Amino acid sequence: MQIILAMILIYSLAGLFLKKKFNSNHLRYFTFGLIFSIIQLVLGIIFIFTFNPFGFFLIKNIFSVITPVLFIYLGWSLHNKQFDSRKKFLRIFIFYGLGLFLLSINYYNLN
Repeated sequence: MQIILAMILIYSLAGLFLKKKFNSNHLRYFTFGLIFSIIQLVLGIIFIFTFNPFGFFLIKNIFSVITPVLFIYLGWSLHNKQFDSRKKFLRIFIFYGLGLFLLSINYYNLN
């Protein structure tokens, strides 16, 4: 998942600095990133409840799985409301980047 989000960040950063026009291919890439993050959310919640149903860290683990996906979804919904291509790429870069950062912190805290 981190590789997909990193590729999306590079792609949005290139679109931002090269002043590309936002087209349907960009929409597909960013949608696939959102879909994969939601799949990871569902699998993470299933994993948490199957291996630790009443543990002390249940709330912490659930928030650590939900928070990155919320940032990614927030970036997705904010970029849909923009009409300027640069603003769309900027919203995707900021919020998908925050999601990737939180996923990376979460991954290293679990290992």
